[in-house]
Amino acid sequence: MTAAGSDPYGAHRFRVRCDALPKLGLSEVRGLSVTVESPTRDESEPEPRRPDAGGRGRRRRKRSGPRPRPRPRSPSRRETSSPPLELRRGVTDDRSLWAWFRAWVDGETTPQDVRICLLDATGEPVRGWVCRAATPVRWTGPHLVADAAAVATESLELTHEGIDAVTDLDECAD
Repeated sequence: MTAAGSDPYGAHRFRVRCDALPKLGLSEVRGLSVTVESPTRDESEPEPRRPDAGGRGRRRRKRSGPRPRPRPRSPSRRETSSPPLELRRGVTDDRSLWAWFRAWVDGETTPQDVRICLLDATGEPVRGWVCRAATPVRWTGPHLVADAAAVATESLELTHEGIDAVTDLDECAD
């Protein structure tokens, strides 16, 4: 039991919402995690320069992808990182995961917020998280094996600008 006297919620009831996708029956969500980055140097120091082959200094290349939205930063705010979010489901006739991936590759869509909502035993939202400005970076199709009776699955991997808690559970409503 938790400190409030209630049992923990099961991890098997959840809902994922995104404007780019219809309501989907996902079987798994992975990557809902945030890590505080450990500073390796005094953050007030400028980024170090490394000499290249010609002896001149050059700056490290920055990671490609969407640029994070600027946030007001206090001197005590820490940098965070999150792994890619992975949405997994059984393969059906619905092709919306593939369609969002292709639309992103073809430059036909914009980053989307993805909401993951934990549901109680009655199907009501009890907690929620939003991955801001998510973009598809990998689609993985089913692993096909002729001598195994398994469900064919597909997954869509998304990078995002960070995870926040959903404070208004109406955002998780069906």
